[in-house]
Amino acid sequence: MRVLLAVVVLGGCGSSPPAPSTPTSAEGSSAPLEVPASTHEAMQLFEENGYTLSGAEYWPYVGEVDIDYPKEVLWGFYPQAGVTPPGEEEPNPATANPEAVDCAEQSYRALRAFIESDPPMLREINQRGVDAGFNPKFYLWTNDYTKAATPYPPGVREARLWYWKRKTPDPTRPPGYWKWEATLTQAGECQVPKQPQIDEYLTTTLAELK
Repeated sequence: MRVLLAVVVLGGCGSSPPAPSTPTSAEGSSAPLEVPASTHEAMQLFEENGYTLSGAEYWPYVGEVDIDYPKEVLWGFYPQAGVTPPGEEEPNPATANPEAVDCAEQSYRALRAFIESDPPMLREINQRGVDAGFNPKFYLWTNDYTKAATPYPPGVREARLWYWKRKTPDPTRPPGYWKWEATLTQAGECQVPKQPQIDEYLTTTLAELK
């Protein structure tokens, strides 16, 4: 039985627009992140190396239509139908699929390993990019396609690391978040961000800032 922790989840955010990998120890490294073994470590907010995990979101896709954002997005680490997560104004419309929660926990452990490795490129981006809207806050994002059609016409989102920027500045909220996005496929395969994609995104982003 999973032990649920009482946690505070900050206000969510989103946008419409495969196994994890040893932490990077040098800029441009493509060594895979090694996810530490865990017996269902409960997800929670944390701070490490100056970075913060601010919350979590689940995107459950059904049939052939794209998700209705933000109405159908589930917020929090362990969303429950009818429960309003701290920091949100509306109750979650559904309870998160247990398989999606398991995938989120895998992704959470991979994210912790990534942040504990203190990647040099990530740190430099956050140092250089303050005026460009970058900040050291992360959000855990899990796509759930177990009820989606195969194939899924809008396309299946890839597992990836990327940065979401707020379109309209809000002085009461962060300018954006690093999104650590995992995907649970129609076949039930949990995919988390891979090191090659992480390195490519960080390299490109840092080059743009320079």
